[in-house]
Amino acid sequence: LITMQNMGEASRLVQMTDQLLSEILDSLADMSKDTLNMDLDIPEVNSLYVLARHVLGSVEEWGLYFGTGHQVQRDRDSEFMASGKINELVEYKNSWMPLLHARASKIDDSQLNNESWRPESGLSIGDALLHTVDHTAVHLGHLQLTKQLIEHQVIRRL
Repeated sequence: LITMQNMGEASRLVQMTDQLLSEILDSLADMSKDTLNMDLDIPEVNSLYVLARHVLGSVEEWGLYFGTGHQVQRDRDSEFMASGKINELVEYKNSWMPLLHARASKIDDSQLNNESWRPESGLSIGDALLHTVDHTAVHLGHLQLTKQLIEHQVIRRL
């Protein structure tokens, strides 16, 4: 049995990120497609779907590619125009998260300060994996606030 106490640090960071992503997806599970894709008509505020799709794309790139060296193709701009249903987000996460766990489990703690696979220098493997936790947590907060705005708009319409 592997617990977080006996995981390597890379696996711990990926596990923490995975738990945050699960919290994001679980919080959207009961939402209709319309609500998930609702435009709040507030500058710089994205739909819930866009927020979730963006953070998933970011974790795939920063975790799999910059953190473990597995090449991915990311179209960041398309994440901000995305729309769909919750099951599509879950399927997308499930298409690469097991690979991220597997690759992270092969990273020894002594490798965390090694240069990452990011094209620009100066970012370690540990930095890349820590960024996945930080960025996901920030967007979880954005998502929670956006949900509150949507709920407020829906209540005001009643």
